[in-house]
Amino acid sequence: MPGPGPVLRHLPNLISVARILLVPFTVMAFVRGDFETGFWLFVIAGVSDAVDGAIARLFRAQSTLGTYLDPAADKLLLVTMYVALSVQGGLSWAVTVLVLARDLMILGGLAWCLWRKFPADIRPIFVSKVNTFLQVFVIAWILSLESGMVARVTGLAPATTDAITLIVEIVMIVTTAVSGLIYAGRWHRLIQGAKGERA
Repeated sequence: MPGPGPVLRHLPNLISVARILLVPFTVMAFVRGDFETGFWLFVIAGVSDAVDGAIARLFRAQSTLGTYLDPAADKLLLVTMYVALSVQGGLSWAVTVLVLARDLMILGGLAWCLWRKFPADIRPIFVSKVNTFLQVFVIAWILSLESGMVARVTGLAPATTDAITLIVEIVMIVTTAVSGLIYAGRWHRLIQGAKGERA
């Protein structure tokens, strides 16, 4: 089967770049109180993540740049939105700091392994996938609440939406902490094992 043409070969990376460019517009919409626009821009960014991954797999258009660009675009969007939510009072700073600390720990462990030329196991674990989904859901949920979309579409009472928000945030916090601890243990074992082999 022939490889992808020049357009398809670069399309996943171009979509990732477009997702990065969406970040400031999404944040600006949120900051100026246009939560519905912010919600839909966030949804578009999420859909683009699925689309670029599907194109890369279906047309064998994976690239070394894409392996870094795609997750970087995702993390930039999530981290920026969590900080913006906390700045605007829509989310506790403790939650945002926990999310940032987990990501920095994972990136720090990976950077250490690459620097020391230790084998780096970067395969995502199940709880991390659940956590990523919940992190995305929390942002989308808060934006849809602030825009009034949830009330218009579902008619749920504020007490009900508050309860849902609390439950989702608690589960997200727990999975963030658990996945962070698992990754910390993974980095520790990898580094200790590599040191033992070199001893």
